[in-house]
Amino acid sequence: MKTITRNSRNFLAAVAAVCLASVTISAHADEAANGVPTHTVRYSDLDINTRAGATVLYARIRIAAQQVCGDADSQQLVVSAAVRACVNRAIYTSVRSVNSPKLMSVYNSQVGSTQQPINLASER
Repeated sequence: MKTITRNSRNFLAAVAAVCLASVTISAHADEAANGVPTHTVRYSDLDINTRAGATVLYARIRIAAQQVCGDADSQQLVVSAAVRACVNRAIYTSVRSVNSPKLMSVYNSQVGSTQQPINLASER
Protein backbone atom coordinates (compact mmCIF):
# COMPACT_ATOMS: atom_id res chain seq x y z
CA MET A 1 0.00 0.00 0.00
CA LYS A 2 2.92 2.33 0.66
CA THR A 3 4.02 1.97 -2.95
CA ILE A 4 0.63 3.06 -4.21
CA THR A 5 0.62 6.02 -1.84
CA ARG A 6 4.13 7.03 -2.88
CA ASN A 7 3.22 6.69 -6.57
CA SER A 8 0.08 8.73 -5.96
CA ARG A 9 2.10 11.47 -4.30
CA ASN A 10 4.58 11.49 -7.17
CA PHE A 11 1.73 11.65 -9.66
CA LEU A 12 0.07 14.49 -7.74
CA ALA A 13 3.37 16.37 -7.66
CA ALA A 14 3.69 15.92 -11.42
CA VAL A 15 0.10 17.07 -11.95
CA ALA A 16 0.71 20.10 -9.75
CA ALA A 17 3.81 20.96 -11.77
CA VAL A 18 1.85 20.67 -14.99
CA CYS A 19 -0.92 22.82 -13.55
CA LEU A 20 1.61 25.57 -13.07
CA ALA A 21 2.37 25.35 -16.74
CA SER A 22 -0.03 26.57 -19.36
CA VAL A 23 -0.63 25.65 -22.94
CA THR A 24 0.85 28.40 -25.06
CA ILE A 25 0.04 29.45 -28.55
CA SER A 26 3.71 29.59 -29.41
CA ALA A 27 6.45 27.78 -27.60
CA HIS A 28 9.09 30.09 -26.22
CA ALA A 29 12.72 29.07 -25.99
CA ASP A 30 12.95 29.99 -22.31
CA GLU A 31 9.97 27.78 -21.47
CA ALA A 32 11.45 24.87 -23.39
CA ALA A 33 14.74 25.35 -21.55
CA ASN A 34 12.89 25.24 -18.20
CA GLY A 35 11.26 21.93 -19.03
CA VAL A 36 7.72 23.33 -18.72
CA PRO A 37 5.35 21.22 -20.81
CA THR A 38 3.90 23.16 -23.72
CA HIS A 39 2.01 22.36 -26.86
CA THR A 40 2.04 24.65 -29.86
CA VAL A 41 -1.39 25.23 -31.37
CA ARG A 42 -1.24 26.40 -34.95
CA TYR A 43 -4.08 28.40 -36.44
CA SER A 44 -2.71 30.13 -39.54
CA ASP A 45 -5.21 28.07 -41.56
CA LEU A 46 -8.14 29.62 -39.65
CA ASP A 47 -9.91 32.95 -39.88
CA ILE A 48 -10.31 33.60 -36.16
CA ASN A 49 -12.28 36.76 -36.91
CA THR A 50 -15.25 34.49 -37.66
CA ARG A 51 -17.21 32.48 -35.12
CA ALA A 52 -16.49 29.26 -37.03
CA GLY A 53 -12.73 29.86 -37.08
CA ALA A 54 -12.65 30.87 -33.42
CA THR A 55 -14.66 27.76 -32.50
CA VAL A 56 -12.17 25.49 -34.27
CA LEU A 57 -9.26 27.25 -32.55
CA TYR A 58 -10.96 26.90 -29.16
CA ALA A 59 -11.36 23.16 -29.78
CA ARG A 60 -7.66 22.87 -30.69
CA ILE A 61 -6.66 24.75 -27.54
CA ARG A 62 -8.90 22.52 -25.40
CA ILE A 63 -7.41 19.35 -26.91
CA ALA A 64 -3.86 20.65 -26.42
CA ALA A 65 -4.62 21.51 -22.79
CA GLN A 66 -5.97 18.02 -22.19
CA GLN A 67 -2.86 16.49 -23.77
CA VAL A 68 -0.52 18.59 -21.62
CA CYS A 69 -2.46 18.27 -18.36
CA GLY A 70 -3.43 14.61 -18.49
CA ASP A 71 -6.48 12.46 -17.89
CA ALA A 72 -9.27 14.20 -15.97
CA ASP A 73 -11.18 10.92 -15.67
CA SER A 74 -8.97 9.61 -12.89
CA GLN A 75 -10.60 7.54 -10.19
CA GLN A 76 -8.79 9.66 -7.60
CA LEU A 77 -10.81 12.80 -6.95
CA VAL A 78 -7.80 14.93 -5.99
CA VAL A 79 -5.98 14.01 -9.18
CA SER A 80 -9.08 14.55 -11.30
CA ALA A 81 -9.69 17.97 -9.75
CA ALA A 82 -6.06 18.99 -10.24
CA VAL A 83 -6.14 17.94 -13.89
CA ARG A 84 -9.39 19.82 -14.53
CA ALA A 85 -7.92 22.92 -12.88
CA CYS A 86 -4.82 22.57 -15.05
CA VAL A 87 -6.90 22.23 -18.23
CA ASN A 88 -9.10 25.21 -17.32
CA ARG A 89 -6.09 27.39 -16.53
CA ALA A 90 -4.26 26.36 -19.70
CA ILE A 91 -7.31 27.17 -21.84
CA TYR A 92 -7.84 30.49 -20.07
CA THR A 93 -4.20 31.52 -20.49
CA SER A 94 -4.07 30.47 -24.12
CA VAL A 95 -7.30 32.23 -25.08
CA ARG A 96 -6.10 35.42 -23.41
CA SER A 97 -2.78 35.28 -25.24
CA VAL A 98 -4.46 35.16 -28.66
CA ASN A 99 -6.33 38.38 -27.82
CA SER A 100 -9.17 37.80 -30.29
CA PRO A 101 -12.66 39.12 -29.53
CA LYS A 102 -14.30 36.21 -31.39
CA LEU A 103 -12.21 33.63 -29.53
CA MET A 104 -13.04 35.39 -26.25
CA SER A 105 -16.71 35.16 -27.16
CA VAL A 106 -16.42 31.41 -27.87
CA TYR A 107 -14.53 30.90 -24.61
CA ASN A 108 -17.10 32.84 -22.60
CA SER A 109 -19.94 30.83 -24.12
CA GLN A 110 -18.14 27.56 -23.35
CA VAL A 111 -17.31 28.25 -19.70
CA GLY A 112 -20.81 29.45 -18.84
CA SER A 113 -21.18 30.31 -15.20
CA THR A 114 -18.46 27.92 -13.95
CA GLN A 115 -15.65 30.43 -14.47
CA GLN A 116 -15.23 34.15 -14.76
CA PRO A 117 -15.60 35.35 -18.35
CA ILE A 118 -12.68 37.15 -19.95
CA ASN A 119 -13.22 40.76 -20.93
CA LEU A 120 -10.94 42.47 -23.41
CA ALA A 121 -9.63 45.87 -22.48
CA SER A 122 -10.96 48.51 -24.80
CA GLU A 123 -8.79 51.08 -26.49
CA ARG A 124 -9.60 54.72 -25.97
